[in-house]
Amino acid sequence: MKTQLVDNLPVKLSDAVAPAIGNSIESRIAVAFISVGGISLIEASLKECLRRGGSAEFLVGLDLSVTEPNALWTLFSMAKVESNLRCYCFTKLGPAAAYHPKLYIATSEDSATIVIGSSNLTAGGLGRNIEVNILIRADLEEEIVSDTYAVYDRLKFHPHRVEPDEELLAFYEELYALKRKQERTLRRASQLAQLESRFKDKAASLQSPTPTARDLFGWQRLVFERLPKGQFSTHDVYKLEEQLASHYPENKNVRAKIRPILQQLRDLKLIEHTARGTWVRKRNAY
Repeated sequence: MKTQLVDNLPVKLSDAVAPAIGNSIESRIAVAFISVGGISLIEASLKECLRRGGSAEFLVGLDLSVTEPNALWTLFSMAKVESNLRCYCFTKLGPAAAYHPKLYIATSEDSATIVIGSSNLTAGGLGRNIEVNILIRADLEEEIVSDTYAVYDRLKFHPHRVEPDEELLAFYEELYALKRKQERTLRRASQLAQLESRFKDKAASLQSPTPTARDLFGWQRLVFERLPKGQFSTHDVYKLEEQLASHYPENKNVRAKIRPILQQLRDLKLIEHTARGTWVRKRNAY
């Protein structure tokens, strides 16, 4: 594993992220804010990834301030013609602190480039602002990659996450415009509240993402694919210790890893915790 600090001085984050996306077979980006300027800095690389049969996924926040409606429409339009591109929105309107991650993952055949830090998918975040990010390059079998995918999954399968449709984006665009006017004039407060209510009702009616095989990586996939059908115990999974250890030989305490992995699979609703030390694999799990 190699690490590097990127603060946009002198190396810009876009100079590291864009090539990684272009060379990836899978890219996943979870950020609080996106802008047209930010997307333009990675758009060519994104299209190259998709052209080669790769996939890309975005988890973005809707803050009514920084995330631009035109940026959302750009991703939405691309997703309509690119089957391997998805954009999911965090729909709890409010302060930016409600949803504030900055996580980039670009995976190739044998390695992953991961960025964790302060940079949103905006022109400022990727190059103009002074930021602090750690860039990690690791082999796929290293645990940091598995752990990063687990964090990403928690963001993806949050209760307020939905795949937007045109109506939701139209609501957001109108709310965004009214919010900006309200900040300048403090008028139309009643109209804004009514539209926010309609937005929330619409968000509640949309389908949330459902876990699939593509969402499990590293430890999660290793454990899940080896679980017995139906009911099983934690002890049953401990019996897989030697088998699991062969995939991560540097981990000297596999049992300590198994318990949180089972909890992660529970949170993804792939298994259910029915009693102390007892679990059930869901019948409809992929």
